Amino acid sequence: MLRFLGGLVFGVAMALGYVHLGWELPGYLQLPDKFKGNVISSTVEDALLDMSATSATRRRALEVLFDNRAAYAAQIDVEMGHPFLDAYQRRHAAVAARRLRLAWAALDEVLAKPALRAALEKKHGTTDTLALKRAELVARLEANPFLKAWMQKENLSVAPQALLDSLSKAGRMK
Repeated sequence: MLRFLGGLVFGVAMALGYVHLGWELPGYLQLPDKFKGNVISSTVEDALLDMSATSATRRRALEVLFDNRAAYAAQIDVEMGHPFLDAYQRRHAAVAARRLRLAWAALDEVLAKPALRAALEKKHGTTDTLALKRAELVARLEANPFLKAWMQKENLSVAPQALLDSLSKAGRMK
């Protein structure tokens, strides 16, 4: 059990090192993987460039390319202006916006409980139901800095009066 936990901690540390510190295995240890990746990616290139290939075939070929030539795929993303990264962030933001939108509806149940309502009234300094819901929604958005920054980048208002509509728009984006 101790070896398992030690391996888990080591794996997490290595993953963080690879992403945040730019660590890599020594070059001589990467050669077999690079060779294998180049051979495999050359093989799947036919499927990627075959304009009559099915969607499923092209998807599987992309998965194989990403598995074996991740740095090459990331380089293409950079060269093309980050379409993969943008799509990834858009999907993540849409899910987060839908969750926050659901929290708006759940606030009615929270405000129906006198003790919880009193706590929120004290926290936000108002007794108006709509103002309480808006203030709590803003507070929850503040707790999600990615979503807030993404919405601002997409020119979606984060002002309390417009936030609900902005979240609805963001939740529909895919």
